[in-house]
Amino acid sequence: MAIEKILRVTYTEDYYIKMIDDGRTAINGWTMKQLIKDWFINFSLGSFHATREGHRIGNSRKYIKCEVITER
Repeated sequence: MAIEKILRVTYTEDYYIKMIDDGRTAINGWTMKQLIKDWFINFSLGSFHATREGHRIGNSRKYIKCEVITER
């Protein structure tokens, strides 16, 4: 029988957001809270989101940690 493990990887990634003023982004005039909800909560991180990807800072992904969360 094969042994299976799940590896959880945690990393950070940076995005450049132009602002209209202190409270509104240049993206639809949304607040940062609205932008975060649209880009990271309501839309799958595993799918292409053109606006989100267009604002990602290249080569900004940084490894934080890996952990085995379950074993089968």
